[in-house]
Amino acid sequence: MNKKMTVGLLGASLLGLVSSAAAQNRAEAWTLTPYVGGYLFDSKQDLESAPLFGMRAGYNFTENWGAELFGSYTLTESDRDSGPEVNVESDVFRFGGNLLYHFQPTKQLVPFLAVGVGRYNITIPDLDRPKTNKTLAEYGGGLKYFVGPDFALRADIRHVLGFSPSIGNFEYTFGVSWELGGVRPAAPIKEVAPIPQICETCAPPPPRVDSDGDGVEDALDKCPNTPKGYRVDATGCVIEQTVVLRAVNFVLDGYELTTPAKATLDEVAAVLVSQPVLSLQVGGHTDSTGSDQYNQKLSQRRADSVRSYLISKGVDASRVIAKGYGESEPISSNGSPEGRADNRRVEFKLLEKPAFVKVYNEESSRASKAAGNKESSRASKAGATKPSKKPGKKKKK
Repeated sequence: MNKKMTVGLLGASLLGLVSSAAAQNRAEAWTLTPYVGGYLFDSKQDLESAPLFGMRAGYNFTENWGAELFGSYTLTESDRDSGPEVNVESDVFRFGGNLLYHFQPTKQLVPFLAVGVGRYNITIPDLDRPKTNKTLAEYGGGLKYFVGPDFALRADIRHVLGFSPSIGNFEYTFGVSWELGGVRPAAPIKEVAPIPQICETCAPPPPRVDSDGDGVEDALDKCPNTPKGYRVDATGCVIEQTVVLRAVNFVLDGYELTTPAKATLDEVAAVLVSQPVLSLQVGGHTDSTGSDQYNQKLSQRRADSVRSYLISKGVDASRVIAKGYGESEPISSNGSPEGRADNRRVEFKLLEKPAFVKVYNEESSRASKAAGNKESSRASKAGATKPSKKPGKKKKK
């Protein structure tokens, strides 16, 4: 049987397998196909037709379009009748890539066309001859017959073209193909017959009621009238929560907020926004530098500055009261720069506290204290002057 007849019979057998059953050619699926077959060499190459073995690995971009790489091996021999190359064996390695287009991808049998490029290497171990490397183009097609959602039988034909010199080889292969991953078709929706009403005269169940809006219906709510905004458990009771209120420091003779102070107040604001029934007093304090009257006004400015910042972060203004205490409540000695820096502060006090809220008042952060000291030092070096104590008045400790 000559080469053309072999290819013709193979093509006719493939076309005779066409079926209209459901297919599984999936978009975004990876494919792996080991295969065996035969390779028919052009008469110009003086090589016998021989079996081949190979592997294809590919990816489906859509149901129709895909690409794959291939590699194969053929052990053949010379077909010359005389001379030194009679029955000389040759190793033929072929590799390259194909672009595939699949027809009727929703069927069980999926025909496809293929076009690609590649190379082959021919090595003749028994002769002192350099390896032959050649670039080839190819086109052809094949069929995938799915016998399962991830498994198909596959047959391919390729016409392999070489240039300089011009040659035309044929390759036919049979293999099995696995599909991995990809977009699987949605399962068909089964229509369920409506359940007949057993008691057509029965009244519908009463609607569920959640009077306090905490997400737990009244029938299961063991803690009714929960204030809005609080987290509750499955029985509708408020989950115990912890609140941390941290003081902030100020520079000498200043009421502007430092960067570390703003970072602390952001945390306080977040607490107040999440706790809708908490009311807070903002207490401003100073060190003993300056007169009592001046320090009283300065402490009030500090308290007002903090209150304004909290309101700007979403806290209801009616829940925050600002009050200045002047220098009357020091927490450290005013006899040192560090002690005076500790006293230049704003602290917080809850006006009312629910039983399920734990409150911790903490001193200002190390960064807030350091910012107050640093700015204070720069102010002193710049020659800043502050109001002094009235003559004859005893400085408070």
